[in-house]
Amino acid sequence: MMKHIQYLALLVSITVGVLAGSCTQMDEFEKFRVGGAITYPGKVDSVIVYPGKERIKLGMILGADPTVNKIKAYWKNRQDSTEITFARTGAIDTLDLVIENLIEGTYNFELFAFDDFGNRSVVTNVSGTVYGTTYEASLLDRPLLTAACGNIRWGEANSIMLGVEVSYTDSSGNGQVVFVENDQDTSTLSDIDASETFEYRTAYKPDSLSIDTFYTPFKTILSNDISLSSGTYEVITVNNTAHTWMPQQGQTREVTQISDTQFSYILSTVASDQVPLVINVDPDTHVTSVELQEIGNFGPPWYMTAESIESNDNYACNGIISVRLHIDNLDRGDYWGDFTVIIKKK
Repeated sequence: MMKHIQYLALLVSITVGVLAGSCTQMDEFEKFRVGGAITYPGKVDSVIVYPGKERIKLGMILGADPTVNKIKAYWKNRQDSTEITFARTGAIDTLDLVIENLIEGTYNFELFAFDDFGNRSVVTNVSGTVYGTTYEASLLDRPLLTAACGNIRWGEANSIMLGVEVSYTDSSGNGQVVFVENDQDTSTLSDIDASETFEYRTAYKPDSLSIDTFYTPFKTILSNDISLSSGTYEVITVNNTAHTWMPQQGQTREVTQISDTQFSYILSTVASDQVPLVINVDPDTHVTSVELQEIGNFGPPWYMTAESIESNDNYACNGIISVRLHIDNLDRGDYWGDFTVIIKKK
């Protein structure tokens, strides 16, 4: 019996000792947890990357943690960094971080959020591209086909062009800027001083989210440097008609100056009875026009006629004669088409 009592006493003593030791360890753990446990504030939820010219913008959406007041971004294996501090304005905020003075290339960014106590969130990774002089040097201008007296004809634009910026001086000496959209094939520089040059450059964005616009170098064009006169002209019309009897690109025409305001040439060279096309030129505006006239006998009943249509294609300047025509037969009962023909002095 005495041995049993001694055994129970020993067991109780051991249990009390263990519990006492456990309480001491728990106290120490609680002290560590309260004073030094790792706390992770809410991280950056998502990021939209906006590329730019030697810079980039990170559009960040923050989580609901109200204690977050700083974002720090690292790149180049954490060799470079920048940060932004802010005050929360709601449960969820958006925040833009623009990183300047970056070398052209692709970057991987590590983003950390910090709270009021300096605790750091888990990382959010994002990558993006920075564009610069190498990209800009690769850009091509939209083709300029003709430029006469402020009447410009443009070649095809590619899908990543934004448009063309044209700068010129009007007759009053005021600077003007015209932006030509990709779907515009022609543009007019209103009231341009014919003795002045104009400049143009093509605008690009490498990405729809780009915060910067990139440009080709300015090109300078003289708006009116060759006067019209008799001589040999080359047809520069491009794909104006499927009819082979119309002037085709690369052919030549002998143009005769009838008066100060009239010029003539044989529109078609295949008709059996060729009739010169007479083009009138307004001496002030250089706008061309063609009165209804016979242009050739292709055999009954194809006695063809031509007359001009009001159009931006109607001009004579810079050694170019351009006119948009309506082609029909003699009794005006068999419409053949509307075509623009353009010739340039060789």
